[in-house]
Amino acid sequence: MRHTRIIVTHYGGPDALQVVEEECPDPKGGEVRVRVLAAGVSLPDLMAREGIHPETPTVPFTPGWDLVGVVDRLGDGVSGIRPGQVVAALPISGAYAEFICLPQRELVPVPAGLDAGEAVSLILNYITAYQMLHRSAKVKPGQRVLIHGAAGGVGSALLQLGRVAGLEMYGTLWNVFIARGVGRCRAGRHPN
Repeated sequence: MRHTRIIVTHYGGPDALQVVEEECPDPKGGEVRVRVLAAGVSLPDLMAREGIHPETPTVPFTPGWDLVGVVDRLGDGVSGIRPGQVVAALPISGAYAEFICLPQRELVPVPAGLDAGEAVSLILNYITAYQMLHRSAKVKPGQRVLIHGAAGGVGSALLQLGRVAGLEMYGTLWNVFIARGVGRCRAGRHPN
């Protein structure tokens, strides 16, 4: 069986991306082959394509930090998961493919009824935001927090998780107006 995936052929802009068709990967022992339903598109993906992210693989590589997919095939020794089950993963690279083989321990079940595109938007953004708030900043209810880039994926997640944590949230964002070539920045308080 054949599948397609996207590879980064050299570090650079969108011209570095190429679609390749090849044999579908077979899962090794302890791995699960997943048919990708949705893959996130994030700043780390762009930075990896440009070769400037600290975790950038060597070229050629398939980008894609996070995915939601359906279990397609089990490798030897895999149990507790079944073909047809919807799962999520954060492989750091490789998600821009029709199929990907991942260790079973990296897969998380996705609750039934969730849209794959909506579910994948939660993985990298909310894991990052949660770690920033609770592991790095160690926030406490009632604290004031300023989020730069509040309109982005991680920024939006920070605002929502901050509200749940009882924080007073403020956010900045860029509104660029195309008027005589001038960009303007607006800042405001998030209405929670």
